[in-house]
Amino acid sequence: MHSIWRWIRRAIAVVLCLLAAGWSYEEAAQWLLRWQGMRLLAEVKSLQVGASSANVERLVSSWSKRGTLEKGCRGEHQQTCYYFVTIRHLLPSALRGDPDRPHRYWIAGLIDHIGLRSSQVAAGVKTENGLIAEKSFSEDVDLPVRDWYLRGGAYVPTLTVASTEKIDFRDFIWREHVDPAHPYRFAHRFKGPYGVNVSFTLNESADEREKLMGFRFQCITTFLPCRNEREILEEGTRLLESGD
Repeated sequence: MHSIWRWIRRAIAVVLCLLAAGWSYEEAAQWLLRWQGMRLLAEVKSLQVGASSANVERLVSSWSKRGTLEKGCRGEHQQTCYYFVTIRHLLPSALRGDPDRPHRYWIAGLIDHIGLRSSQVAAGVKTENGLIAEKSFSEDVDLPVRDWYLRGGAYVPTLTVASTEKIDFRDFIWREHVDPAHPYRFAHRFKGPYGVNVSFTLNESADEREKLMGFRFQCITTFLPCRNEREILEEGTRLLESGD
């Protein structure tokens, strides 16, 4: 009998050690993503919209080794090109909630209470005729399962925030969003109650441009989950709410 209990205690100890090791691994991966996001944002900020695009290829190539890179060119002599780098940290699928498999919610709900979540950061650059036409940055952080349907019953599983600096609002689809009170910036939802998408032009003040790219990264690593886009980009969310 004593032998059986000894083996049970050992098995429990092994399981607890494995769980602790798994948690530590995922937690370290979250901190790595946070650090990479901070560095990537700093490099995006260093690019000047309207300036030469000579260094863009080098920047995106160095970051593509840490994530995925999408790029392409169009037009005669490839005059317009885009580059988009994404770096992700995804929890194993068995630990993530799935709206098509509600029986798994209890697992994701448990994970929500131990400081783990899936997140990603991304940066984009568009060039035209050798100049940087726009640059962007985005951050996505999973919401806790209990918050997925709190926005009028709509399915919103992540906090998604993006901000883009452009040379100007040359397309009508963008100009129709602009408020004459602040003609060089605007914010809107991606779809329904989902996310915050900010756009602003080179003519905006330097102080406001800095605020509209002032992403925070604590939501990736904080033990208690963030529940509002304001915790990622305060100025962008304030701009959105001022137009509601």
